[in-house]
Amino acid sequence: MYKHIFLLFSILNCINYQAQQIEDKKIQMGIVLGSSLNINKSESKIVKANNPGYDFTIGMDLIKNFNRNLGFNAGIEFDFSTMKYQFQDSIFYDYKENIIYSKSDKNNLETYKQFTLLERKQKPIFLSIPTMFIFKTDFIGYNRYFAKFGMRHNFILKEFVTDIDVKNNINDKMKISKDLAFYSGSIGITGGTEWNYSGSSTIQFELGYFYGITNLQRNDAIIGDVDKHKTLYIKENNNIIYKTFNNTRNQLSFKISFLF
Repeated sequence: MYKHIFLLFSILNCINYQAQQIEDKKIQMGIVLGSSLNINKSESKIVKANNPGYDFTIGMDLIKNFNRNLGFNAGIEFDFSTMKYQFQDSIFYDYKENIIYSKSDKNNLETYKQFTLLERKQKPIFLSIPTMFIFKTDFIGYNRYFAKFGMRHNFILKEFVTDIDVKNNINDKMKISKDLAFYSGSIGITGGTEWNYSGSSTIQFELGYFYGITNLQRNDAIIGDVDKHKTLYIKENNNIIYKTFNNTRNQLSFKISFLF
């Protein structure tokens, strides 16, 4: 009887000691893996988002703990995204081989082809930096719970598209630049649990929602021709009119972080 009670107290003391070690850590770092559903909202008559799209995320997580219950979460993540669109009207772009050209770039070409766009699968790669406050409970056994609130800052690194025209012809893995804005941001809230699986090492399981607050598409140029970065256009009375559209992205995300 006494041996069992002593063993129970020893186990509880071991758990409390490990929890104390983690709670006293000022810095936690590790690897993050995640996936998201993208819900795009396109405020335009010429395009409709075919939701949902999806993301795969990999990167490094960093948490600066101010005390046991409050910290700041940052990091560097790479988001491999997929977004799909259906174009409603007769939308065109000009290309040569596997490169789609903007209005300003096209001026330097002697020959190019025209594509009538009906559907597009867009695959950008973003460098993402989260900046979020994290609020944590004390450990209950091997687990504690947390909530985060803040922003994600996305910077476009590379972009490819696969397009289908009205005759089901496919332009696959086309390179395109200047189509998406260099920066896009979202504000969000997440929550989850942190499991102390060994020593001072933990795993965080996190579910969250982010609301896009900036346009994913590049807007009018500030200097010079306002249309110089645009690739899509329509034809009206034999005139070419370049177009862009408002496109924000909301995300439902799930992440696993391995912290040390």
